[in-house]
Amino acid sequence: MKEKTKDTLERIVLPAILVIALVAAAFWGAEQASLAEEYKNSTTAMYTRAFTELCDNMNNLETALGKLRVTASPAQYVLLLDDVWRLSGSSVSLMSQIPSSHIDTVDLNSFVVRLGDYAHSLTKKAVRGAPMTEEDQAQLTELHNACIRIGAELNERLAIGDIPVAVITNDGYFSTEAEEAENAAASEEGGNEEKQEQEGIQEFPTLIYDGPFSESAEKLEARGLTGNPVSEEEARAIAESAAGLSGLTPQGASNGTIPAYDFHGTYEDGREVDISITQTGGHLLWMMASATGNAEGIPEEAEADRLREAAEAYLSENGYPSMCATYAQYYGGCALINFAALQDYVILYSDLVKIWVDRETGSIVGVDARNYLFSHVERDLAEALITMEEAESMLSTNLTVEDRALALIPITPQTERLCYEFKGTCGEEEYIVYISAQTGEEEQIFRIINTEDGQLVM
Repeated sequence: MKEKTKDTLERIVLPAILVIALVAAAFWGAEQASLAEEYKNSTTAMYTRAFTELCDNMNNLETALGKLRVTASPAQYVLLLDDVWRLSGSSVSLMSQIPSSHIDTVDLNSFVVRLGDYAHSLTKKAVRGAPMTEEDQAQLTELHNACIRIGAELNERLAIGDIPVAVITNDGYFSTEAEEAENAAASEEGGNEEKQEQEGIQEFPTLIYDGPFSESAEKLEARGLTGNPVSEEEARAIAESAAGLSGLTPQGASNGTIPAYDFHGTYEDGREVDISITQTGGHLLWMMASATGNAEGIPEEAEADRLREAAEAYLSENGYPSMCATYAQYYGGCALINFAALQDYVILYSDLVKIWVDRETGSIVGVDARNYLFSHVERDLAEALITMEEAESMLSTNLTVEDRALALIPITPQTERLCYEFKGTCGEEEYIVYISAQTGEEEQIFRIINTEDGQLVM
């Protein structure tokens, strides 16, 4: 009996235990592999985020240095220097999170630290009332040019995906012995070339983002929203008329700052359209469809004029009688043209409408009226206390003025200020400077960036 029991144990129980052990080992191995992969992914994400933010910081440093060259306001001068000092400190922190094998952090760190210290020393001089000297101007120009060169390379790396992830995937932490040997050989072969490329980095670029007035500061209430509540069916009729398409499908209600009804539809050519109508007044909040063509690049002047005129006609026909085009971009087969409201020849930059025009057909395929509905009311405009000539005399002599206007610009979510707008150049760079029409103080400085897709303002 005992022998039979022993035989059963050997034939059935022990193999079963072995199977269970093998399954457990396989499960443990899979779990460990999963944990390793999770760690690799999280580390890669950390490196990528730090490198991206470093590029952003460098871009913003270049912009701040550029603005310092054209400011004539002691207050703006101090604020911009403080931006440089703050961004320098943040960049040093980010570099500590990036593998030293990816960029020459020693030289880059040294440059950024010196830049921050220099900005801090200028701030202390300004606080004591000492003016900016010609030597300081020359030094700022040199630093600005250096940041342009560095930025160009860092931005190129970011654009092509040359971010510090190889350090994680190729360092052998997650490789077999054979893979480690292969990685080591590859590293030795390409090490000298990579080192030479990395040693070329000396300075940093600027981050390009949408214009300063492209997105209004969020208001506590939508001042431009008028009319009585509409039902979903009434809103759908309005949406179908705006989209030129019947049979739109309701997508429910969105309860954001401006509550609206959302709809979706498909044109006969397969293009889809999404559209949103306000619950109060039945206003077109936004609409977006794709273009029929794929035109790219900046159009010739005649085409640009035709596209702008199509957008102007649409605005005039749909309750926006007094608008002026501020700038345009061209991508996705469309012209994106930004319009600001006009009141007594004063540009109201908070009251913005974005129009997308199909470059192939000239039809309107997109509208964004959110900023306009947030902000548009009849303003009680203050009287200018200084003349445009007096305001222009307060500009930096480094700025060559090419265009002038009177504008109401947002300062805070509840505050706007009447200013003279001066567009001009400093060297090969373009800027917009705003001088208060009441005090003559320099309120804002923005830089115009010319890209392959049009103009951006930052």
